[in-house]
Amino acid sequence: MDDRIQREITINAPLDRVWELVTEPGWWVPSDVPQPADRHPGAVTMRKSEKYGAYPVEVVDITPQAYAAFRWASLFPGDDLRDGRTTLVEFHVQPLDSAVRVTVVESGFATLDAPEQARQEGLTGNTGGWEEELASLRTRSESPGQA
Repeated sequence: MDDRIQREITINAPLDRVWELVTEPGWWVPSDVPQPADRHPGAVTMRKSEKYGAYPVEVVDITPQAYAAFRWASLFPGDDLRDGRTTLVEFHVQPLDSAVRVTVVESGFATLDAPEQARQEGLTGNTGGWEEELASLRTRSESPGQA
């Protein structure tokens, strides 16, 4: 099975604005409860939604205004972040002349401790999910009044 998703989007907004949003741990996970954003490697933020459940998101690495990596257990709501339960979500941020390119790569589906059908469904669902979440990132970045 495929092990990774890669999508990119160009956003017409200042780098600082895009970076602030991209480095909020778990910004792509709907949450009913706002959480303070701890962007230090090793920090874990719990994203909670009545509809989707609870998802811990760990900051793996941050390279200012260029790269941010997180781990989360998208197939295992409420589960701990441990080997065999998480995928790696990486954001590559590249300034352009008057815009910013954001590339997301989510990998690790093939090594999840789940039946192959569940892993494939997770990969398929997250592939569509990234299209939606990147579009939302563009809207939030290009509309300064948006949170």
